[in-house]
Amino acid sequence: MAQPILYFENAMASIYAHLGGYALLRYHPGARTLADVHQILTYTGQLLAQRGWHKLFSDQRLLSPFTEDEQALILDFWQARHFTHGPTLGAVLLSQDVFTRLSFHAIREQAYGALRYQVFEDEAEAASWLQQISTLPS
Repeated sequence: MAQPILYFENAMASIYAHLGGYALLRYHPGARTLADVHQILTYTGQLLAQRGWHKLFSDQRLLSPFTEDEQALILDFWQARHFTHGPTLGAVLLSQDVFTRLSFHAIREQAYGALRYQVFEDEAEAASWLQQISTLPS
């Protein structure tokens, strides 16, 4: 099985082009800036647009909670992308940190369909599910 190709990396995360037809984000632990968040969003959007993809695998197991400013930036990005490219479907591996989970769910609750995702505990199961999905759920 071919390895994903590194597309971009900063203090917040690594973004990979996965040959299964989706962007793979692996979040790093530790400090990040709002500029780091903006870069991850920008490069994720570019990768998805360049490849014509609407699928995202988000590995948040090492992610620290999003701040309110980060939540607002993320929400604005995905809502704007929804209007230009349609919704994005994602498989998510959540952090065990309750505050990280709460900050992620706060974004989802306000995304109004721009981000549609399933949460998984197992990485292989999440990747398999994402590769089998051919259309966005209604």
